[in-house]
Amino acid sequence: MPAPEGAALVEHLVDRLSRTEREVSQAREVVAVAERERSLLRSASRLVASAERVDVTEVVRPFLPTLGNWCLIDQVSNGHGERRLAASDSALEDRARAVEGKLALDGDASLGLVRALRRRRSERLDHVELSHPVVHRDGEHADPALSALELLVAGPVLVVPFSTRGRIIGALSFGRPADHPVFDDREQRLAEDLAQLVAMTIEHKRITSAAEAAARTKSEFLAMMSHELRTPLNAIAGYAQLLEMGFRGSLNEGQRDAVNRILRGQEHLLTLVDAVLTFSRLTSGRLAIDSTELDAADLIDLASEPLVVQFAAGEIDFRILPCPERARVCADRERAVDILRHLLSNALKFTPRGGSVTVGCEEAPGMIRFFVVDTGRGIPEGQRDAIFQPFVQVEKGLTRSADGSGLGLAIARELAERMGGSLTVTSEVGAGSRFVLSLVRASEDGAQRVIDSVPGEG
Repeated sequence: MPAPEGAALVEHLVDRLSRTEREVSQAREVVAVAERERSLLRSASRLVASAERVDVTEVVRPFLPTLGNWCLIDQVSNGHGERRLAASDSALEDRARAVEGKLALDGDASLGLVRALRRRRSERLDHVELSHPVVHRDGEHADPALSALELLVAGPVLVVPFSTRGRIIGALSFGRPADHPVFDDREQRLAEDLAQLVAMTIEHKRITSAAEAAARTKSEFLAMMSHELRTPLNAIAGYAQLLEMGFRGSLNEGQRDAVNRILRGQEHLLTLVDAVLTFSRLTSGRLAIDSTELDAADLIDLASEPLVVQFAAGEIDFRILPCPERARVCADRERAVDILRHLLSNALKFTPRGGSVTVGCEEAPGMIRFFVVDTGRGIPEGQRDAIFQPFVQVEKGLTRSADGSGLGLAIARELAERMGGSLTVTSEVGAGSRFVLSLVRASEDGAQRVIDSVPGEG
């Protein structure tokens, strides 16, 4: 082969290799850019999914300067428009801050929400001419917002609408300096993916706010109805007690039995009303919980005392085991006694004649564990977590053997957790259940541990 032809072949191969290297380098760059964009979207998605409340600018800002030097975030809510600004440069953001605030929905349609509402699509613009030009007076701008807007729109702009439930509720407007290239297809797709995340953020915020408002309304309704129901129930108890005392004449056995039934019914209804009222206070954060150092054995005695006669009447073997010496807890006396009494009442309800119920306490690291063990019917495995949910009962229907509101265990667990403890259950169907209330152990030096103390109704 002649030497010139060999040199030409070598030159061709070198040129081919150079082109291949450039193509590989470009492909790597494209892959790297795509991976960076995917990483941005993954991070934004996690932020939206994990936080209860996210500011939209927190979602948009990480995409700058990838999608531009600045972004206007326009949103319409309840017929009113609002504009926010995010910029990659804090100095630029400070200079253009005047664009933020209320947005007239019949105003300038050069970019942003008003343009998106009229065009209903994404748009890439090589420049923007404001519908209302900035007017200068004596060297100063007449309208600071328009002046700030004029500063931003000197170069290419990308406008992307976002919507929820089939309705456009806002737009993202990205912009670059005048000497930068216009936005391309890849950047528009990334901006449209971001717009979907922004729409999800706004919808999540709307749903959360609606849920909180509904919860407040429910809590206020329950509290109001509980107070309203207590008044006639107290009147029923008062008149029934007057009858029982013979203020309207002596009663025969049948009448006395009827009055006793009225009083028992009133007490049961009052217990249900108190449970609803306590639940509404818990869910609204208006239940005060105090921390004091208490003797564990005293708490068991206080909780057990009213039920001893009922255990005997039901022919249930009731045993109180001794607590360890100097077993003391930091807790709210009234709430701790309420929890233990409810656990004992449940054991009384669900333990048949001839069965047994045992209560006691034991030491654990940093805690004192109170246990209530019964030989009742037990709780099916699939329902052991559900019984701590509000308004849930193992038995359903009109033929269930024990009545109640289904709030007792939900309230008990919430109170235990508010006091820094816990309430758990282990059970076997047909063999019985073991409920364990764990409360914070009082320190040996007598120092009290501060627990949840919410100002409000007690």
